[in-house]
Amino acid sequence: MAGGYDIFSIYKTIDDTRYFVLRTILPEFNNASQNDEDESWEIESKCRSQLLRSIKNRENCNDFERIGELHGFPIGDVFYLKFGQQQLPVYYMQTESGKPWIVFGTADSEEKFLNELADDEDLQALNPTGKVTKIDACFITANDF
Repeated sequence: MAGGYDIFSIYKTIDDTRYFVLRTILPEFNNASQNDEDESWEIESKCRSQLLRSIKNRENCNDFERIGELHGFPIGDVFYLKFGQQQLPVYYMQTESGKPWIVFGTADSEEKFLNELADDEDLQALNPTGKVTKIDACFITANDF
């Protein structure tokens, strides 16, 4: 079996500078079946699209730009709660793999984010690169709508 993990995506509204961190789930699938894998990705994609539509309606905004995506574990316990709807300081960095792959997390300061990032072997394996960017983002999960 494969899949069965969270996907985190950061989006920015096109019409202003509001940011959102979305958490969706890639359902488990039989990795011996391409049809199962395709279906799993389709389910995740539909969930993400539904979250973006719900945010558009609630926030009265036009469209979104995807800043980046992480198939892993961001820094900060808040990202593992059942519900989101919290405004958070979020720090992110690009990775050597290029867009859309990022590492990110929440912390009290850039220094604390970088210290936690340095201690996280999984995120370090993604080879973060470049400057740290800080945003204020609303964390949203599929459970919020």
